[in-house]
Amino acid sequence: MYNNKKKVVDKVKAIVIGNSSYETYSEINNSLVEGMTIKQTETQENGGGAAGNISYMLAKWGIESYIASMLGSDDLANKIKKEYEMIGVKTDFNETSYDKGTSKTVIVVNKTNKLNTVIDIPNNAYLKKYGFNIEPDIVISDGYDYGASIHAFDKYNKSISILAVREVNNEIMELGKYVNYIILNKTASEVLANMQIDFNNSSTLVNVYNKIKQRYSKAEIIVTLGERGVMYAINGQVKVMPPIKMDLVCTYSAHSIFTGAFAYGIGRNFGLEKSLLYANIAASLRVNKLSARSGIPSLTEVSNYYDNKFGAQNNPNNSNDSSNNETKPVDNPVNNNGVVNNNVVEPTNTENTVNMDMGNNAN
Repeated sequence: MYNNKKKVVDKVKAIVIGNSSYETYSEINNSLVEGMTIKQTETQENGGGAAGNISYMLAKWGIESYIASMLGSDDLANKIKKEYEMIGVKTDFNETSYDKGTSKTVIVVNKTNKLNTVIDIPNNAYLKKYGFNIEPDIVISDGYDYGASIHAFDKYNKSISILAVREVNNEIMELGKYVNYIILNKTASEVLANMQIDFNNSSTLVNVYNKIKQRYSKAEIIVTLGERGVMYAINGQVKVMPPIKMDLVCTYSAHSIFTGAFAYGIGRNFGLEKSLLYANIAASLRVNKLSARSGIPSLTEVSNYYDNKFGAQNNPNNSNDSSNNETKPVDNPVNNNGVVNNNVVEPTNTENTVNMDMGNNAN
């Protein structure tokens, strides 16, 4: 774990390591039934993958963004590369596998209950060269490529480091030791803590947070709680930031969009809570579109929402001020003192009852 974080405000450079895939989105009116045949004429197809979407979003928001992933030597890889080039993602560190195709993902969305059925077909091909010859301000991994990720975290140990966790395995658990920020979805947090969150028993939130914090004492722990918001700790307090109310179409990739927006905020030196607000807004705006790429909001959309709700004085486009003028979410904080011993209390602001899920199917 490295704590010597750079302060970066003006020009920010990021490298994102992990999975790039080609995604196909389809909506159906009811649940999938075994043995059924579905004829679908309208689908959305685009590049994706957790690392792919994070790097794409950062480039869209004006960050000098590099993607490091393994693609196949096929037409899908060419389509992904073209999308990267069009938005400005630098592909210098991508490699090509000639014996394995490009990773693919099929997302079927039930229009009735908004749940996703995801068929993930990874190529299980990993980078070999590790030829990272830049000096990034931010290093992000989605945990897919352990070797490349551990190399980058070690090489750039003075840079801001972020690990986005959707599922837990031994490699993910090891990578968590090297980073400044760990962003987990609810399911991953429960697996890592080896206990369940019960929203009717708020002490379970604190206990899950404690278990993870004890393992990674020097990292900032952030847990996305779906329709319940985001759990984090600051200034000795555990907080739950309420979600943002948006129309729900598809939740897939909300975790990646959250991570990308958070990385932008941290890289721009917003501070933790303001970065989380940006991430919360961006992920909420994403879920009212079908595909990840179509759902990635512009920086203007997010900053305008932030300005309207929290005040233009904190608009990063108005000033490069790096002060800690952060707007706090409405909550009842708990004194943490490092490890929390009390119960966290749900936010008192019930205005936000968003239909947003960054759970199992939100990469």
